[in-house]
Amino acid sequence: MTSSSFKGLRVKDLQVYYDTPEGVVKAVDGISFSLPQGKRLALVGESGSGKSTLSMALMRLTRAPGRIAGGNIFLDEDDILDLDVEEMRLARLSKISLVPQGAMNSLNPVLRIKDQILDGLFDHQVFGSKKITKDEQLSKVNELLSAVELLPSVADMYPHELSGGMKQRVAIAIATSMDPKVIVADEPTSALDVVVQRTVMQTLGRLQEGLEASIVLVGHDMGLVAQFADFVGVMYAGRMVELGPVNSVFEKPLHPYTRLLIRSLPTLENKEDFVGIPGLPPPLLNLPPGCTFCTRFGRENKNTPPWKEISKDHWISECEVCSDIGK
Repeated sequence: MTSSSFKGLRVKDLQVYYDTPEGVVKAVDGISFSLPQGKRLALVGESGSGKSTLSMALMRLTRAPGRIAGGNIFLDEDDILDLDVEEMRLARLSKISLVPQGAMNSLNPVLRIKDQILDGLFDHQVFGSKKITKDEQLSKVNELLSAVELLPSVADMYPHELSGGMKQRVAIAIATSMDPKVIVADEPTSALDVVVQRTVMQTLGRLQEGLEASIVLVGHDMGLVAQFADFVGVMYAGRMVELGPVNSVFEKPLHPYTRLLIRSLPTLENKEDFVGIPGLPPPLLNLPPGCTFCTRFGRENKNTPPWKEISKDHWISECEVCSDIGK
């Protein structure tokens, strides 16, 4: 499928490296995937696997000593890595937007909510050259707050006056204020209790469907992922090791790391038997060649496992040396 005919997000061989005095840290190393318009992709994996680094790269918010070292990020037919600084600034919020991990840290503590919502709209000249009245501004703010099920009174509040769930809803209102084509949600429920998590994700999902946008969700909660996503991508040591439809991956995980991740989830049947994944992920500095998962179990495969489609839309990084682990 050519880039001109594909609608959605396509990432091709994306590389994000961090330059350190000790050497280069390959935080994201050759990630590729396609996410059609209106679909949801969840990225899962242990801390340090590269999920948040990937999400920041999608927004072109990688900061030194990090750098996007190679690859492409296509939004429909356009590669956003080819945009200049001003073009990318205008693309954020209008074409691709971010729901941050911690709304408390992303919202300005000394500005009222209405001013923070309007800030992005004025910056992108949504109202054009028209002189918009205070009442018209407030009407637009109330419309966006209503979409995330917040009362108009929230507009005049400061972030510290809101609960965690309310702050996250404000962040969602800002992220969807200009009808973006792609929404990147970096662990949007990590600091919320399970009841609030559910309502926040329902709100995000409803808005995403209404906009017919694609969504990339970064998360640790495999239960939430199973209920929310259409596709799931499993990341390990900066690489994608399995990608497929969520039901297919959960019912028949093919990569040994995916199997162990799912097996580590607590169940009602085994309330006291928690099974972790043995060993530790390899340090991303000076990674050995070949399969990085083998090294966790004292095995070695110096050949890079091929990225192979096993069934329709279900891909794995297939390594013969460690394929029996977790069976």
